[in-house]
Amino acid sequence: MLRFFGMRLAQLALVVLAVTLLFYWMLNLLPGNPCIAAFGGAATEEQIAECEQDRNLDEPVIVQWAKWGGDVLTGDFGKSYLTGRSFGEALNTALPRTLLLLAYSQVLALGAAIPLGLWTGYKQNSVGDKVASGGAFALLSTPVFVLGLVLILVFAVRLDWFDLSGYQPISEGLGAHFRVMFLPSITLAAGLLPIYLRLLRTDVIGTLQEDFVGTARAKGLPVRHVLIRHVLRPSSFTLLTIFGIQAAQAVNGAIVVEFLFDLDGVGSLLVSWVAAREFLLVQTLVALIAAVFVTVTTMVDLLYSVLDPRIRRK
Repeated sequence: MLRFFGMRLAQLALVVLAVTLLFYWMLNLLPGNPCIAAFGGAATEEQIAECEQDRNLDEPVIVQWAKWGGDVLTGDFGKSYLTGRSFGEALNTALPRTLLLLAYSQVLALGAAIPLGLWTGYKQNSVGDKVASGGAFALLSTPVFVLGLVLILVFAVRLDWFDLSGYQPISEGLGAHFRVMFLPSITLAAGLLPIYLRLLRTDVIGTLQEDFVGTARAKGLPVRHVLIRHVLRPSSFTLLTIFGIQAAQAVNGAIVVEFLFDLDGVGSLLVSWVAAREFLLVQTLVALIAAVFVTVTTMVDLLYSVLDPRIRRK
């Protein structure tokens, strides 16, 4: 186990180094001068030169990247030249909103996909299975921004069931919080649900053909008991793998959802920093996202041994 964690820690370091170096190089290919963008057209040459020296823009890309890494290791995550806000201050405001959005969307997607996947796998080729599969394909082919706009128009504008007043923290009341977070969570979950549903359905169909399932059914056990106790666990490996990938990739969808519902989370923060060419802040945020991605995949690997005790790491 210690060897496994050591290997994962080394992998985390390599992934973060490779991603940040590649991303930093790509950021430097963008046209324009970030110092001019920060100070505006009225900036003097002295101000621009001082800004470039402070940001190490007068150095080669590899040197800029190395100095950024050194600053991060010493706890200096950078600050915005436009607003003066530090990386930590901006993230403290935006990160909880994005984490809650991701958590709610995953709970909604899995909460619907697991029972539907078991049921459609058991009722293969039935009318209900075909309806659920068709609905899943329809959701999968619908862009996130289209679905979000439709939900806003129907449930927030016409029916006035939910608010579009921006983020409301839990401290302001659970009712106000969920009136704001429900629609964006549904929008993001709608892109995850069909993937989870189709994968679980396919694995359930295969598991139902196994001898141990036939034995359980021959004992006269209720269908619900057979599906939950004997079918769900061995059918969850593919779902768990995709869940680990989608949990990290959901940040991409969160960018669109946060913009539509004015949540001002990490996705909105990333877009604004890229537009303002806040290279140091963008780089630090990308490193954080890469670290989270590797951490999630590591947790998924550990959960494999929970689902199947035969899997052990030596």
